[in-house]
Amino acid sequence: MKMKAEQLIKKYAGENSISDIGICSAEDFEGIRAELEKSADILKGFVEKDIQKRISPRMSMEGAKSIIAAAVSYNRDCCFEIDDEIRGYISMGAAGEDYHLYMMRLLNGLAEILRQKYGAECRCFTDTGPLCDRAVALRAGIGYIGKNGCVIAKNGGAAVFLGYIITDMELEKSSKSKDTCGSCKNCLKSCPTGAISDKGFKTEKCISFLTQIKRPLTDREILSIGLNLYGCDKCQRACMKNMPAENEVEDIDAAMPKIKDIIEMSNREFKETYGKTAIGWRGAAVIKRNALCALLRYRGEKAMEIACGALKSENKLVRQTAAQVIGLMGGGKNGLDALINAEKNEKDTDIILVYRDIIERLKGAGS
Repeated sequence: MKMKAEQLIKKYAGENSISDIGICSAEDFEGIRAELEKSADILKGFVEKDIQKRISPRMSMEGAKSIIAAAVSYNRDCCFEIDDEIRGYISMGAAGEDYHLYMMRLLNGLAEILRQKYGAECRCFTDTGPLCDRAVALRAGIGYIGKNGCVIAKNGGAAVFLGYIITDMELEKSSKSKDTCGSCKNCLKSCPTGAISDKGFKTEKCISFLTQIKRPLTDREILSIGLNLYGCDKCQRACMKNMPAENEVEDIDAAMPKIKDIIEMSNREFKETYGKTAIGWRGAAVIKRNALCALLRYRGEKAMEIACGALKSENKLVRQTAAQVIGLMGGGKNGLDALINAEKNEKDTDIILVYRDIIERLKGAGS
């Protein structure tokens, strides 16, 4: 007896560490249009700019009838001992191989089976696809939206990668999740910036968002970054519904690279090291900016030395952030001298103004 497609899909998920899988219709997600329009400016550069594409599956595949949504837990433990090096932190979901590649392998594997067995047409997407991943996951019964703004998957919890397959198959739809966060406020208590509150989730305050935007950060934003070079796991790790961590991160340099190494990397070295990871797309300058912010959690002579060295960077964003960090660390004689010398050699008018402002503040404070 030929296995039903829905049974095969569930079987594939179970055999390939897919924590949650569900099916929904490929009708337009018209109900989220207002929400997408409201967040369009904040998320510019992160999501598909054409809102109609974000709500219309058939603009991605003509004849689409169903969408298969999948969630894969990335909850991992770190089993290394922290040393005395000055290090930053990469989100557990971004450390190591690019999760987009991993998810696409899983989705393409299922899509190929559906093509061979049922002659189905399929298109696979994860994270960078045109549709709103959260909306697809909700409709497919993967889970619900938690207080932290993340999809809380039935089995995987908050720490999950999301992906979906648009297909021309007419598949039986999954029932929607009726679960909620209830009275739990773990994620609210864990958030360092107040991005999560009883009033909702504010993207612009989220550390993960701040580590990815491509612009100079304000002093307040720099202070909020903490050790985070890319992403932030606090609200996901705090979720009581997470799947138990089944695998471990053993390479300290993959999860917590040395800040000095990051800042001194050439663009070529950065690409060679991180080009096949989830942080590679954002580019060296932004990650170096974040690494400089992390120095504020260390301070001291070594941290100041690294920040002063970054004033010689060829990148404008890195030089400006280095100056801000030196200022926030209080400068000291070494920091003030480095800024004065950098100001003399700087050719960018905007950066010169930044240097001068920080120099005057440090002098005024008696640095």
